[in-house]
Amino acid sequence: MLNYLQRLGRSLMLPVAVLPIMALLLGIGYAFDPAGWGTGSQIGGFLITAGGAIINNLAILFAVGVALGMSNDRDGSAALAGIVAYLMVTELLSVESISMLTGVEIEEVPGAFAQIGNVFIGMI
Repeated sequence: MLNYLQRLGRSLMLPVAVLPIMALLLGIGYAFDPAGWGTGSQIGGFLITAGGAIINNLAILFAVGVALGMSNDRDGSAALAGIVAYLMVTELLSVESISMLTGVEIEEVPGAFAQIGNVFIGMI
């Protein structure tokens, strides 16, 4: 059990390693353009957009990183399997899918299903 938890901890380090560069991109970008819309500085808008690309797709990064880190041979097929598993779970548990599968209106589906694409689901 301890060996499994150590492998899981090591595999989490792969996606966590990109967080400092994301923070630097966002921090420097907001220093150039505090409004964050690129109107004050095009360089600031560029850096904010680059950092935002990482933070907006953090769940996918964790899905790939954990799958790759937990595989025995660290093969790229494990990373592909991680992406496929993440996409299947998020699509199957989307509001539209739940509405179709249960036969209820979209407005009646619990709001938690709208937030299913998060980092925790990526790690699972």
